Amino acid sequence: MAGGNWTAQNKILPGVYTNFKGKGAKPSSGGTRGIVGLPITLPWLPAGELIEVYPEDAASYIADYGDYALTLQETMKNASKVLLYRLNSGTKATAQLGNLKCTAKYTGTFGNRLKVSIENVLGETGKFYVVTWLDTEELERQKVSNSSELKGNDWIDFTSSGDGSLVINAGVALINGADGIVTNSNYVSFLSAMETQEFNAVACTTDAVDIKNLFIAFANRLRNDEGRYIQVVVPDTSAGDFEGVISVKNGVYLEGGVHVDKVKATAYIAGATAATPLTESLTNAPYKGAVDVDERYTLSQQEQLAKTGQMVFIPTSVGSNKVVIQKDINSLVTFTDKKPYSFSKNKIIRILDSIGTEIFTRGTLSFIGKTQNNKEGRDLFKAEILTYFRTLQAQGVIRDVVPEDITVNQGTLIDSIVVDYVVRPVDTMDVIYNTIVVEG
Repeated sequence: MAGGNWTAQNKILPGVYTNFKGKGAKPSSGGTRGIVGLPITLPWLPAGELIEVYPEDAASYIADYGDYALTLQETMKNASKVLLYRLNSGTKATAQLGNLKCTAKYTGTFGNRLKVSIENVLGETGKFYVVTWLDTEELERQKVSNSSELKGNDWIDFTSSGDGSLVINAGVALINGADGIVTNSNYVSFLSAMETQEFNAVACTTDAVDIKNLFIAFANRLRNDEGRYIQVVVPDTSAGDFEGVISVKNGVYLEGGVHVDKVKATAYIAGATAATPLTESLTNAPYKGAVDVDERYTLSQQEQLAKTGQMVFIPTSVGSNKVVIQKDINSLVTFTDKKPYSFSKNKIIRILDSIGTEIFTRGTLSFIGKTQNNKEGRDLFKAEILTYFRTLQAQGVIRDVVPEDITVNQGTLIDSIVVDYVVRPVDTMDVIYNTIVVEG
């Protein structure tokens, strides 16, 4: 079903089209959440495909792929699901054992850790065990009399030649597996794959300007043209100026001295912004596992970075936290009547995005093509959304809901309606002004 913004009542496709407009002061010049798209370089797995990874799976990926999986580790500190995409496609590792050719299932250097041994089966003349190993760990063994009987497994494909006879060996390593290089087209393919998925945020895992701009354009198109309320997280950009783009300025150090630079930190923020409940903010939220930042800023520098739409990690000595997010903001810095200061707050955007998504879902499931476009039908639609708004109010997400906040009118065409909403999102206390009077 179609969606997106609208400027005139001229839509051809059935759908739910929603505009958000701000109503608030400019500052003085003085659905299911937690789903993240993550494109990374890996030494194994299918290339150019989205792979669903859940928290319970993450440990095995990290154990198998080490530093390659650092961004996945950081994403999984918050996300409920990661749509992992292997950008690179290199060369498969191989080994020749006489009449038996062994080829790694996937391209990459992980294949160089595989080896194959052939041993006699005790008490069974003419029978052999063909064993697949990862380093010193046995992965699988097959009992055969000829190489033509072997079946490929999760790690190696076997090809038999000649008479298929097997020769005993203590283990032959697969070699020449290579990771390959990542090009711009790989990121384009990733974003194309993400278009057909449901997700909340995407991490841009490169500092290349042209790719960052590609992600920014992706967010603009999905939010404004297709009604897909997502955010992209990019490292250190001044090209955003848009509520759909979060710019991460610096990185952190984890326990043990592991460096998560600003590029890899986009994965952490993507997971966090995707999963944070609507009643919570990431302002002053701890970076889980971080012990220091890689670049420190003075208070005046922090203020300037906030004004330019940069999300910054800062060290803290308050409580048990070591590093916190200074302010949960996106890259919007040009404020207008339609997009006031509140639109730069990610908590507010998450609320509006959730409302937009829920209205789209309810309209699609229960009303489009199903409900009569008369007063009774329009009243039903209003009652549906009003009930939803009151639920959000009970949860502390929005406030002061009244029936007059929703008006539903007949559109210019016989099959359309025009709905106006007023919502009052609830933000967190981010600034506390104190005056202490001392008497005596």
